[in-house]
Amino acid sequence: MSTYLAEFSNRHPSTQEKLRWLIPNPHLPEGTPSIVAAQLGDAGIELARRVQDGPQLTIALQKLIEAKDAAVRQAIADAET
Repeated sequence: MSTYLAEFSNRHPSTQEKLRWLIPNPHLPEGTPSIVAAQLGDAGIELARRVQDGPQLTIALQKLIEAKDAAVRQAIADAET
């Protein structure tokens, strides 16, 4: 497990799995794509720090993953134009 997620090692497996997908990807292009990914990843980490495990947290983290994916794709597309 990433040291980035070590503080969540005692959390529910679904919370850990969702947070894993919010870790910043070192292979993203520099600039806006990596900044956007980091911001949404940080939002998920902060949310998990403040909210207990449960079905609604899992849903919220999944939606953050989806938002991160879409925002990063758009940032990459913007950088290519």
